[in-house]
Amino acid sequence: MSLGLIGTKIGMTREFIETGQAIPVTVIKIEKGRVIEIIEKEKRGYSAIKVGFFKQKNSKVSKQMKGYFTKKNTEPKRILKEFRVENISDFKEGNELGLEILKKKFVDVRSKTIGKGFAGVIKRWNFGGLRASHG
Repeated sequence: MSLGLIGTKIGMTREFIETGQAIPVTVIKIEKGRVIEIIEKEKRGYSAIKVGFFKQKNSKVSKQMKGYFTKKNTEPKRILKEFRVENISDFKEGNELGLEILKKKFVDVRSKTIGKGFAGVIKRWNFGGLRASHG
């Protein structure tokens, strides 16, 4: 079973251990996920659940997705992610998944950086510019 959660990075801080050593820590805001759909093995050949993350305004959703979410009786979500699971009887449509699924487990963390395009040296390496005027 490989369930997951999606979060956004808030910032960095540090934690101190008993020896006084500081350990850098990334602070992540984890969003609760809502089970949107349960996919059965008889229909698609594998069993999985589809989970939605991050609320979305109705005006930002396409007509096709509005119909999908009204059919599922849930508010629109920005990200839909499918997770394959062994036993789908543990889940029902509309259930929320939060940090409780991570108790006493090892966690793999993956991240995606925001593309910044072709950046100049001031933006990329934080160089200082010269004075703005000759006066």
